[in-house]
This record gives sequence, structure tokens and C-alpha cells, in this order.
Amino acid sequence: MTESASTNDPQDEVAANLKRMDDLDFKAWNNGDWRGLFSHLHTEDVYVDMKGMAPTHGLEEHIAAMEGFTAQVGGTPPQITSHPIAFGSGEWTCVVGEAADGSRMVTVARWRDGAIAEEYIWS
Repeated sequence: MTESASTNDPQDEVAANLKRMDDLDFKAWNNGDWRGLFSHLHTEDVYVDMKGMAPTHGLEEHIAAMEGFTAQVGGTPPQITSHPIAFGSGEWTCVVGEAADGSRMVTVARWRDGAIAEEYIWS
């Protein structure tokens, strides 16, 4: 008789958070869905440090910064097409997002209850 995997397996949580990161970039970010899925995947008290921009504290500040960034780049977020590198440990994940224009960004996120509580982004 084989023992089934525990539902509390840390690797299961990492895999679930990496899937959520796919949803965040490929669905919410690419579509500018700030008030729907994007909000759902961040905590109300999220802290975000996006290099080159002032850090934001809280969901509303983060949304406002992303709306401002999007406006500066022509009104449509740069489209993320893949995460060729994605890994995690415990409550942390790291992905490299490749954009349609060939640029890349690295996002390191700390998750709490299925949402990002802390995020560091380099592009």
C-alpha cells in the first residue's frame, strides 16, 4: 500500500503559488485586470519594490503605480509570454518573465494565503 502525498506538502504549495504567478502575469497583468484577478492575487497590505519606481505599501498604491506605469508605456502592459525559469521554496517564489518585445523581468514574491504579500521586481 502506498501512502498518498500530504495536502500540507510544501512543494504542493510552491507549485500552487507558481500557477498563481502564471495567472497573475499571463491573465491579470497582460489584460490590465487591476480590479479583478490582479487584486485577488495580492493581499490588501502588499509591499512591492519595483526597481526604478518608489516602493508601494498596500494594494491601492500598487494598482495606482501599475496603472501609471502602463500609461507611460502606451496604455497596454508589456505582454509577458513565458516564465522560462520558475522555482520556489516555502512561501517564496521566483520567476523570470519574458515579454513579447524580448525584455525580461524577475519577480520574487512571498505568498500568504494564496496571495502575494511581498514582491520584488527587477526589469
